[in-house]
Amino acid sequence: MNLQASLVVLLLLSGSLSGCMRSADEDVDGVSDELDLCTLTPIDEVVDENGCSASQKDDDGDDISDADDLCAQTPIGEDVDESGCSATERDGDGDGLVDAADSCPSSPASETVASDGCADSEVDMSMRPWWCHSTGTGHGDDQEHGDHLAPAYHEMTKGMLSWQECIDVSEQFEAVIAWAMQWPTLADAEADGFHMAVDYVMGMGTHHVRLGDFSMENDGFDPLNPEFSGTRMDGDFDFERPEFLMYASSAQDAELVGFAWYVQTDSENPPSGFPGDNDWWHVHETLCFTNSNFQTVGEDISDEDCHNRDGTNVHLDDYWMTHAWIIEPWLTQFDVFTNHHPCLKQEGAVSDPEDSCWDEAAGEGGGEHNH
Repeated sequence: MNLQASLVVLLLLSGSLSGCMRSADEDVDGVSDELDLCTLTPIDEVVDENGCSASQKDDDGDDISDADDLCAQTPIGEDVDESGCSATERDGDGDGLVDAADSCPSSPASETVASDGCADSEVDMSMRPWWCHSTGTGHGDDQEHGDHLAPAYHEMTKGMLSWQECIDVSEQFEAVIAWAMQWPTLADAEADGFHMAVDYVMGMGTHHVRLGDFSMENDGFDPLNPEFSGTRMDGDFDFERPEFLMYASSAQDAELVGFAWYVQTDSENPPSGFPGDNDWWHVHETLCFTNSNFQTVGEDISDEDCHNRDGTNVHLDDYWMTHAWIIEPWLTQFDVFTNHHPCLKQEGAVSDPEDSCWDEAAGEGGGEHNH
């Protein structure tokens, strides 16, 4: 056989052999061993293009195979449970909050939870800020100035806010304080345009408000149906910016002691106000304001008497007011929304912590507290 014939025979033989040989696939998963990263895949398990099934993969590297991992994309470095889920992924009590963001990760399934994941039954008194509980009865006895219990509150009592209401009120109070700390003293407020509409009053201090260009002498101002154009004394309730700042005296160095919100609705319906039902609003039906500088010089007095004081009676039965005592140390722990602070006495503010008025402010004396 010549050389050419021998080569032809070898080529024919090699072609015949190559047609009979196939690549090895030891685990019969359809991926050849040379391309298979998981060559011992259990029979009948579905594999990916690399020849690996879910039982052989651990995509997030948490030592739980993808087949058993309920959270297959756990962030690197987070500890997981037997299901492969970390606290940022699992919701153990099924309340819609992952455990990492849930203050109460084992809430009863039958109870509604607040935004922090806690049901009311899980939050004891030690967790509740004092301003979330009030003891006012609404009888309206012995309130002196501000004895204006609206019919809307008759037969009602104040009490414990729900935990969600407590969270919401707490956030709102925090915002109020942060805003008001721009003016820690009366001098700071007046230098920035606040006007003393009410001089020092027992139980409340001063009332400072921004008037802008408003004057009772403006065209169109009607004391029988007043609108305070250019001011924030209107129909909007803005929890973060109370209309009035209250100071401990009329002296320039007087400290900020409290807040008052002032909102127009109608003569029968208080504003919706703060979350819950503890912010009972009141009305000063008629106030006599001096014509020259818009300062209160009388309440519910005759037109003649007001005129003799160089004032005009302004009818305010559509305007509602509520106070909050949340500035340290001027707290009223029996009722944050009470009208009066007992340490703002007739003779002036009392800062001595040994004075009995502070026991009353803490709810430890003075009998029944009313709003």
